[in-house]
Amino acid sequence: MIQSSRTTSIQSFRSEALADLLADGTGPRLSIYLPTHRRHPDWKQDPVRFRALLQRARELLAATYKSRDAEAFLEPLRELEGQRHWEHSLDGLALFCSEDSTAAYRLPIPVPELVVVAETYHTKPLLRFLRSNGRYLVLSVSQNQVTLYEGSPFGAGPVNLEGAPKNLREALGVPDHDRIFESQYVRGAMFHGQGPGKEIRKEELLHFFREIDRGLHEYLREERVPLLLAAVKYYHPIYKSVNRYPELLAEGLAGNYERASADKIHADAWPIVSRVFDARVGTWVDRYRQRAGTGIASERLEEIAIAAVTGRVRCLLVAEEESVWGILDRKTGAIERHEGRKGSEDADLLDDIAEEVFKRGGEVYVVPRAAMPVAGPIAAIYRF
Repeated sequence: MIQSSRTTSIQSFRSEALADLLADGTGPRLSIYLPTHRRHPDWKQDPVRFRALLQRARELLAATYKSRDAEAFLEPLRELEGQRHWEHSLDGLALFCSEDSTAAYRLPIPVPELVVVAETYHTKPLLRFLRSNGRYLVLSVSQNQVTLYEGSPFGAGPVNLEGAPKNLREALGVPDHDRIFESQYVRGAMFHGQGPGKEIRKEELLHFFREIDRGLHEYLREERVPLLLAAVKYYHPIYKSVNRYPELLAEGLAGNYERASADKIHADAWPIVSRVFDARVGTWVDRYRQRAGTGIASERLEEIAIAAVTGRVRCLLVAEEESVWGILDRKTGAIERHEGRKGSEDADLLDDIAEEVFKRGGEVYVVPRAAMPVAGPIAAIYRF
């Protein structure tokens, strides 16, 4: 969410944030992207490079918007230089600033080092992040701790899950100093007993999991990325009985992950989610082949562009590491192709079309060239 105040806090990036950025008025709009590091001492260089990017932003603002006070404009971002958030970085940082709003997001994928000053925000790296077939979430649950991790092919890191209980005590409203609760619940054995006592404990677990699901439901909103549950085996069927997030995978991580590192979470989760991503892409590739020539699938860029801006595209397949340069009319879908990038107005048409599909609720997948069902760089399956 874009913050209307002139202070900045760093958040995890959610898909609805892209819509906020795209709708956030006109310039001047500053976009900064910085690749960051997860580990010491590598992260020590990140604030130094960030300072250099702010200097570059000051120069661009002064040159492009001469009537603006560049230093006052950048003040909310300069506050981030000396803060301790650098110690908790993931792989990338994206920052956006206008005269009355700021936003900053941690990303679990590398981004190009970039400063853009324009009438609108530069969101292409975020779109590439959202359309990457590698975003996933892991919900680690134990009686003592609830942690949400966000991951990519590069690793995973914890995110701030507001609105969900931090542990079983909090969910049941039991004060931390209640020693009776500690003796009965924290040791955990009573959850595995027989008879009436087990049913009572199960009801309390159900309440705990419903509270987690409520917070998760608010946090994820429009997200459609796979979620794995990491918890002792006993918890899995109980949690699934109250879960409302449609992308919770049937296969989870069974065991006690309360003290697991982010590296351990990623090492155990990635083999599962990578199989899921491969299967999903394979399904859409097969559907395209089945529907090619029927009028509800196409590989023609000009046709797909028009379908994208009119909301007809259900799924878009884009060849990874390929670009088509030109200009897209986002109202009509008309495109002007160029051989290579000719000017500042030129953009990657594949990115622009994918952005329009994403904004209208379509699915977008990056596909290895060898797996593309067509010879060209793009293929679409239509809703109608």
